[in-house]
Amino acid sequence: MLPAALEQERLLLAERLLSEIQRRHGLPETHQHPLSPSIVDRFLAAYLPECRLGEPAPRAIEYAFTPTLGDAMSLLRDVVSESPLGRGSAVYVHDLDTGLPIEYEMTG
Repeated sequence: MLPAALEQERLLLAERLLSEIQRRHGLPETHQHPLSPSIVDRFLAAYLPECRLGEPAPRAIEYAFTPTLGDAMSLLRDVVSESPLGRGSAVYVHDLDTGLPIEYEMTG
């Protein structure tokens, strides 16, 4: 079990990062329930689906927490889909313990 201070630090950092990602992509503010320390793990994996011709643009970031970087990358491999004409998808992986981001822009 993690010390309460580390759990709280992870939680606050995850909330801030998700808010920053939403702002970066011009998404509307969501009125989601606050994150619970019980679901926040070391790595935050966030994904913005691509915009596809004829479909509504994504309005929310999809995200999950994983205990390892390998788990985060595996999760993203399973959920990320790209089409030949899609644009604007993005993937973010952030280590909530060290504060180091790993960011990739998927398509232009």
